Amino acid sequence: MKTIGIVASHATESHVTVILNEGMEKEVESESLVLVENRNGGKILAVCRSGIGINDVLRATMYSPGVAYARTGRQPSTAKEFFGFNLVIIGDVSKGKIEQNKRIIAPTSPVMIFEKHDDPFSYFGPHNLKIGHYKDVVNWQVPVREEYIPFHIGVFGVTGSGKSFFCRYELIPLLRKAGYDVLVFDWKGSDYAPYFNGSISMQDIEMDDEAIISFLCSKAGNFGSGRIADNMRAYLEEALVDSEWKSHPPEEAKELLYSKMARIIEDDNKDKQGNITQWGRLYLRRLEKGFKRISIEDFATVLGKMGPEQILEKLRQQHILVVDMSLGSKEQKLSVFLSIVRYLKDLMEKKNRLNIALLIDEAPQYCPYSPRDIEEETTETITSLCALGRTYGLSIILLSQGIAGEIGINAAVRRNLNTQFIGRIHPLDLEEAAKLFAMSGVDPESLLRLPEGYFYFVGKMNPSPVPLLLSFQIKEEERVGRSTRA
Repeated sequence: MKTIGIVASHATESHVTVILNEGMEKEVESESLVLVENRNGGKILAVCRSGIGINDVLRATMYSPGVAYARTGRQPSTAKEFFGFNLVIIGDVSKGKIEQNKRIIAPTSPVMIFEKHDDPFSYFGPHNLKIGHYKDVVNWQVPVREEYIPFHIGVFGVTGSGKSFFCRYELIPLLRKAGYDVLVFDWKGSDYAPYFNGSISMQDIEMDDEAIISFLCSKAGNFGSGRIADNMRAYLEEALVDSEWKSHPPEEAKELLYSKMARIIEDDNKDKQGNITQWGRLYLRRLEKGFKRISIEDFATVLGKMGPEQILEKLRQQHILVVDMSLGSKEQKLSVFLSIVRYLKDLMEKKNRLNIALLIDEAPQYCPYSPRDIEEETTETITSLCALGRTYGLSIILLSQGIAGEIGINAAVRRNLNTQFIGRIHPLDLEEAAKLFAMSGVDPESLLRLPEGYFYFVGKMNPSPVPLLLSFQIKEEERVGRSTRA
C-alpha cells in the first residue's frame, strides 16, 4: 500500500477529508479504496468520493493577484494550492472484517491507497459468490451475500448502459451458481432468446382461464363499462367452463366461443314469454361489437398447449429458460406472464420452496408507475410474488430504463427490491437517485455520465454498507457478435 495523504480537520466517525500529498492528485481517483490508520485506534476502510481542489489565490468571489495573473493568461502561484477527497467510511477492519466504526477519526491520521496487487475485499469475509469486478481493477472481484438473493433485485439504466449484458454474463451465472433456475421474460425477444438454447414462444403457452378472460376482455374494450362490463365478464367466464373450443383452429374457436356466449346471454335474459329482454339485446350488441375487435391472431394466442407445469418441468431440465415475448400485443404478453406466475404463486401458497429466479425485462411494461387495466393485475401479482418469494425462494429481478415516476416502475413493487444495480440514469431520475445515494457521497449527476457496463451495487446483497462501483469483462467474441447484430 502507498501513503497518499492525511486526514484533515472536522473529521467524524463516518465522513472525513483526506489532504493529498503533492503529486498524489494524479494517482488517486474517485471510487479509489483507501485505508485510514486512525490515531484514535483502528484501521478504517473507506472510499474516495467528491474530490476537491483549492487554491486561495484563485477565489472567484474576490479580486486577488492570482486572479489578475489568470486574466492576463499567465500562470498564478500554486503555493496555496492543495487537493483532497471526501472519504465515505465503509467500516473498521481492525479485526479482519467490516464492523461499524464508532471512534472519531483523528486529524493527521495517515491514509493509504490499495494498489492493484492488494486485496481490499479480503476484509469482506468469505463469500462463495462474486459478481463483476470493482471499478477498473479486474482482479478485485466483488463479493455477494447469497442469502439476500430472494429479497429481489432491480437493474436500472438507460438504453446503452449495459443492463442486458450485465444480466446475461454476470447476474444469470451468479443465480445459477447460487442454485436458482432462471426463467427469463424477454419482452422484445432479442436480448436473451438468441443467447440461450431452448427458448419458447409465448404463443406456445397455454393461458389459464383468468388470463384468457383478462386478455379477451381487454381486446374487446371490456365490452363496455360499469355493470355491463362486469356482467359480460361473468358471461365469458361461464362460456370458458367447457374448453372444447380450444381444440379448434383460431377462426372456428372464435365462432364457437361467440356462439356459446350468445346462448348464455339469451338464456339469462328472457321474460316470462320467452322473449329476449331489452338488457339481453344490449348484451348481444356489446358481444358482437366486442368480438369484432378481437382478431384471429388474438385467438391464436389463447390456444397454446404448453401449460405452466410443462414450462416448470422444462425449466428444471434446462435450468435457464427464456420466454420469447416478441410476438403479440401488450395484452397478450401480460396475459401469458400471468398464466405462468399464477402457477408459481399457487405453489408457494402450498408451501413449496421454488429456488427460481424470474428475470423480467422491460419491467415498466408489467408494473408501471400508474398501472391501468391488465397492468393493475400484473402489478398486484408481482407485489404478491415478492412477498411470498422471500420465504419460498423466488427471486424477482426487474430490469428498467427508469427508476421511479413515469419512466420507472410502480412504487409498491419498487419497495420490494432490496438490492439495486444502478447504471447510467435518465435525467428524470436525478431526484430519485439523490434519495438513494443521500448518505453515500455519490453525486447523482455523476450517474448521468457513467460509462457502459458500470453499475453501483446498492442494498442487501452488497456486503458493504455503502454503494460500490462495479464493472465486468465482456469476451471479445461477444463484442464482435454484438456489433454484427447492431
